[in-house]
Amino acid sequence: MRLRHLISIGLAVVAAACGGGDGGPSGPPAVARVQISAIATSLEVGSTLTTTVTLTDASGKVVTGRTVTYQSSAATIATVDLAGTVTGVAPGAVTITATSEGKSGTLALTVTPAAVNSITIDQRSPAVKQGESTTLTAKTFDFLGREVTGRTITWSSASASVATVTAGGAVTGVTSGSVFIRAESEGKRDSVSLRVRSLIVPAITGSSPATWTPGITATIDGTNFATTPAGNTVFLNSTPVAVTAATATRLTITVPSGSQLPCSATGPVPLIVVVNGDSALGSAGLQVATPRILALGESVLYTSQSDLMCNEFSMTGGTYLITAFNYENSSAVRTNFSLIGTATGATAANVAAARVPAFGPLQGSPTVLPPEVERQMRRQQTHMARLEADRQLLASRRNPITLRRRRPLFDAQTGARLSRASAAAPVPNVGDMLSLRMRTNFSDFNAYTTGRFRVVYVGPKIIMLEDSLAPLARTMDAEYQKMGLEFDSQMYGFLSSFGNPLAVDSLTDANGHLFAVFSQRVNGYLNGQILGFVTVCDFFDNTGNPADICPSSNQGEYFYAIVPDPNAPNGLTLALWQRFMRGTLIHEAKHITAYAERLLRDTEVLEESWLEEATAQQAAELWARSIYRVVWKDDVGWNDGPRCDYASISGTCPDPVEGILGHFVWLYSYYENVERRSILSSASTDGSIYGSAWSFARWVTDAYSQDEAVFLRALVQVQNDHGINNLVNKTGRPWTELLGTWSLAALADNYPGATVNDPKLQFESWNSRDLFASMSQFLRFSDGRVAFPKPFPLTIRSVSFGTWGAAQTDVIALPGGSFAAWELSGTQTKPQVIALRALGGGLPPANIGLAMVRVK
Repeated sequence: MRLRHLISIGLAVVAAACGGGDGGPSGPPAVARVQISAIATSLEVGSTLTTTVTLTDASGKVVTGRTVTYQSSAATIATVDLAGTVTGVAPGAVTITATSEGKSGTLALTVTPAAVNSITIDQRSPAVKQGESTTLTAKTFDFLGREVTGRTITWSSASASVATVTAGGAVTGVTSGSVFIRAESEGKRDSVSLRVRSLIVPAITGSSPATWTPGITATIDGTNFATTPAGNTVFLNSTPVAVTAATATRLTITVPSGSQLPCSATGPVPLIVVVNGDSALGSAGLQVATPRILALGESVLYTSQSDLMCNEFSMTGGTYLITAFNYENSSAVRTNFSLIGTATGATAANVAAARVPAFGPLQGSPTVLPPEVERQMRRQQTHMARLEADRQLLASRRNPITLRRRRPLFDAQTGARLSRASAAAPVPNVGDMLSLRMRTNFSDFNAYTTGRFRVVYVGPKIIMLEDSLAPLARTMDAEYQKMGLEFDSQMYGFLSSFGNPLAVDSLTDANGHLFAVFSQRVNGYLNGQILGFVTVCDFFDNTGNPADICPSSNQGEYFYAIVPDPNAPNGLTLALWQRFMRGTLIHEAKHITAYAERLLRDTEVLEESWLEEATAQQAAELWARSIYRVVWKDDVGWNDGPRCDYASISGTCPDPVEGILGHFVWLYSYYENVERRSILSSASTDGSIYGSAWSFARWVTDAYSQDEAVFLRALVQVQNDHGINNLVNKTGRPWTELLGTWSLAALADNYPGATVNDPKLQFESWNSRDLFASMSQFLRFSDGRVAFPKPFPLTIRSVSFGTWGAAQTDVIALPGGSFAAWELSGTQTKPQVIALRALGGGLPPANIGLAMVRVK
């Protein structure tokens, strides 16, 4: 019995495990009923409705996880997707069926037309004359912005005494004036203002005086004017005019100011009177422009707003060179403006004839330079960042020379005479080894290590030292000695044109010499991106009160430079080192001179970096002139010597060294992007100041001095004058004149066939057009490509007499200390007007000037 009982229990368990019920012995319960429902039984055309389906088995229990399909009885009325979402298509009745496992359920729905959500009258500014009719139309839209048609639209007029409207939207004008016309459908409304124009239209018969000028009171005679000032709208040359009094036959108006009126040549301009939507056309004689006559070779410079707003040049033709310059004293201040050119009677042909500039302000790609020149430019740009650091160093400490002067002359206890110098040092001999402080980090005045240096040359004014770690150590003595001899015999004399580099030697190391230190450590600074440098740090004590010292100072007049390293990635070969180092030495020695002369005068601030670099470039220029055997104001061209700057050694170029072409490489870079760069920039962001600021300083020296050396010393031997003020005080001329005239000289210098009366409109020392053209013709990359593609790189907007387009007129974000240039030429058949205005019209910016010269 027990065995049979256990067997029965086991069979029952197996049966239970194998299933059972309505689903059969091996599956889940089947779907017995399908119910489909929705939250609404109707939907609008275009809208959607979500359905819900419930599945139950024979016992009424909900079952899930089953497949459900959907079907619409009329897809033209409503569609249903796989998820059971219904979309209304057209008005009507429709049944949605849901099916699962052979069982179905249905949902009856009604699709209704979409309601009107908005209405819009098609004609937004309708007008009709008295007694005449026009038909307005309107469209209705549903909530999705789709147009719905076939809806009833009701029309109405706010004043039937002004205009009536029919049920079909036909409007008839009754009396002159304005009235709102409304369209309405299903509670949605729209309205427009309808103007009913009078059958009696205004007319202009005359005006007084014969010639109108800005700001005067004038009269317009005619018929059918409104009898109130507000009822009349007047436009003079497209500019709204204030009406101060009105009768049916005369209007009294005030002519707008010159800044409000377009600049146009003297003569008739359009005059329009609008009364109740009807226009009367006429003309008035208007004189806005200032008459100008520019004789051949004559030049002008304007900075006042009254002179800039509108000028009219008589029909003399020829060629004009024009610059507009921003005379703000910071390159960070950028200005937008338009230089507008128009002519009376300008036609479409005149406008089309205006030439597109050969090189627009944003066109062209940066010039890629020969590798050694490109590296040299990067080194110069890095160097100027050190000048900025020097300025900050002095600004944060007291003048070290002033402090030494204040030291006691005699020991208080012994009465012995004391030296005011930091550490009087004897003059070393050739072969001596000296220990010097060298910065560990180029940007840190405080961190330093000590290096050993061998004395290679001792001359009257300079001592040359070589790093014992230099890759070519003890193989270059002859090169150092040759350079030292050149410095003593020539360069030191050129430095005297600026001052005395040893002006404070008695208060530094008191040995009567500059030191030139050639070190492998300089090669390591900034990954080789500096050729040589000096620092005001060396004029400070290196021990003492922390607030007054510079720990890395060598307490004397020092120049630091790289050594040749042919195997390093950024190293110079000996030949390239020879080509670049000599010019670098005199450039940097000029900085020592400027520091010494200012410190001697108890300065609190060093020269601004752009002008300090410009005058250091002038020092290298004086030396270059001696190599070329030319003199001041010689108008030096390519064949006078600069052709040898990048040449190899030959019979005609026995001493190839970079003299002046580096200056013109930078000036090329500035000219290419003249409207984006400034002579006042920092070289850390714009290295082109090595060309542009030098060009400016050179031009000022040529134009405003009788003795070059006297003028240059006046710039350097000062206490606190710096930057623009330094130049203004030494020339006695305003910054506006200096910048404006230089900008025009940049364009006019050696202009082919030009007549120029003012010698200040030339670069007297250098023939810039010949140098640039020759650089373009003769300098190549190693693969034969032209290194300087543009024979004259200055961005010039070429325009013809007539009306200019926006590409020729608009100047965007011109920085302070720069300019934009135009060349005006062609056949002049009408008076030409030129106006400098704010972008979009109005008074010109207060910091913009205009310079012009007629050269042909």
